[in-house]
Amino acid sequence: MAARMWRLVWTVAVLAVVATACGNAGDDDQGSAPATPADAAPEAPADASADEPAPDEPGDQPAPEAPADEPAPAPDEPGDEPAPEAPADEPAPDEPEEPDHRHTFVPIEGVPGVNDSEIKVTSIVTISNNTLGTNIASYNDGIEAYFNFINDTGGIYGRELVLAHKRDDQLFQNQPQALAMVEEDDSLAAFVATLLFFGADTLNDAGVPTFGWGIHNEFADRRNIFGHIAPSCIGCILISIPWVASQVGATRAGIFGYGNSENSKICAEGNRDSIERHGADAGGLTVEFFDTSIEFGLAGGVAPQVSEMKDAGVDIIITCLDLNGMRTIAQELVKQDYRDQVTMYHPNTYNHDFVAANADLFEGDLVFTQFVPFEADIESDLQERFFEYTEGIKVEEQTMVGWLNAHLFYEGLLAAGPEFDRASLVDALRTFDNYSHDGLTNPVDWSRQIPLPNDDPDADYKYRCITGVQIRDGAFVPWTGEPGKPWWCWETVREDWHDPEAFTFVN
Repeated sequence: MAARMWRLVWTVAVLAVVATACGNAGDDDQGSAPATPADAAPEAPADASADEPAPDEPGDQPAPEAPADEPAPAPDEPGDEPAPEAPADEPAPDEPEEPDHRHTFVPIEGVPGVNDSEIKVTSIVTISNNTLGTNIASYNDGIEAYFNFINDTGGIYGRELVLAHKRDDQLFQNQPQALAMVEEDDSLAAFVATLLFFGADTLNDAGVPTFGWGIHNEFADRRNIFGHIAPSCIGCILISIPWVASQVGATRAGIFGYGNSENSKICAEGNRDSIERHGADAGGLTVEFFDTSIEFGLAGGVAPQVSEMKDAGVDIIITCLDLNGMRTIAQELVKQDYRDQVTMYHPNTYNHDFVAANADLFEGDLVFTQFVPFEADIESDLQERFFEYTEGIKVEEQTMVGWLNAHLFYEGLLAAGPEFDRASLVDALRTFDNYSHDGLTNPVDWSRQIPLPNDDPDADYKYRCITGVQIRDGAFVPWTGEPGKPWWCWETVREDWHDPEAFTFVN
C-alpha cells in the first residue's frame, strides 16, 4: 500500500512539472504548457496600473529618456527649519508609481483580512512532501519581500500588507487547507504554490482572490484565480521549438514525455507535431526518436532510449520532463560517450545550485523560463527592486513567482480604489488587458485569458515568446533576444514559418 501511495505522489507531481514544461516551451507566461507573445507590440491597457508600459514595436530600439534634472533647492526662508535629510548611505526606496489615492485612508468594515492598519493574506504552499526537491517554500519569501518593499514606501490606503497565515498543504492536503483558509483565516486573498491544486474550486467559489504558481489547468475557467502567467495551451503547435533547433544547427530531434502524466504526454506530442509542421523550414529538422512511455523517476534508466537516439544520430533532445529527468538522460549520454554531440532543451532547469552542481553534464544546454531570467539585460524597476529586497535570501525560481504575484495583488488593490473588497479587487484585475509585471512576463489580457486556449483560441496570448539562457561553466548566460530585449516573439495568429523579433515589454 505504501508503495502504491508513493508512486501516486510521483505521478501526480509530474502533472505540475509538465505544465511548467509546456509553458516554458513557447506560451510564456508562465509557466508552462504556455502560449506567449511576439512580433507586434501589444496595446497599453486602459485600466492597468500606471507603471505598466506598452512594449516597444518590434525592431524599434526604445530611446532612453534622460533623467530629469534635480531642481536646485531654494534657500530657506528666515526662520524656516530645514527638512531633515536621509542618511547618504541609507537612501529611502523610491515609491512605485501610483494613482493619487494610494495613501487615501477610508475606514472599511466587513471585508475579510482588512482592518485600520493591515491588509492580511494567506499562503498555501507545498513545503513538506515536496516530491520535486525544489524549494517551493521560497514562494513565501518572494511575497514577503514585495510586501516589505511596499510597506517601506508607505503601504497602501494607510495600511501595511501582511502575509499573516502560511499553510503547508503537504502535497495531498491542498483542498482541506483551502477550506480551512476560507473558514478560519481572516484574510483578503490567497497565494498558492502547490504541486496539486485540489482546492481551486473551494477558493474560487468562495470568491477569494487567489494568486498562484500558474502551472495548473485549474487556473483556467475560474474568474477569481490568477496565475503569474495566463492559463496555458498544452500541446500547441509552436514555431519556437523547431526554430531553436535550427539555431544550434540541429537536424535530428529526440523527444521525451512521461507516460504517467497526461500533461507531459500532450506536451511532448505538441513538440513532435511542431517539428512535423515546421521542420522542413528549420533546416530539414526531423523527429528521429519519440518516447512518452517512461515513468517519473526513470527508475529503470534510459540506456536503451539513448542507444536508439545515438544510432539515429539525434543531435537535440527536447523534453517535457523535470530537472532530475534531464540529469538522468545527460548521465546516460555521458556513459555512452555521446553527451558532447547533443544539445538538450530544458523546460524546468532554471535552478542555479542544481546546474552548478551538474556543470559538466549540462554544458551548452538551453534553459527556458517563464519570466525574464535574472541574467538578462533589462531595465525593469520591478526586477531591480526584487534584487534589492531579496538580498541575503537564497533566491529560487519560486521566489520570483511569489514576488510577481504580490505585485499583481498590489496593482489590483490600486485599481480597485481605497473602498475595496474581494469582488472589486477581482473586477479591477479583470480590466488589465496588457499586464507584463513591468516587462518581466509575456503580457496577459486578464479580461479574456480565462479559459484554456485549447478550448477557446481567443483566450491565447497575442504573441508567443520565449526567453531563456544557456549553461556555460555551471552558470547561466543570456541566450534569447538581444541586449535590452530579452524575448524572441512570434505572432500567434500566423501559422506560416517566420523568424521571431527581439522584444522588450518594458517601456
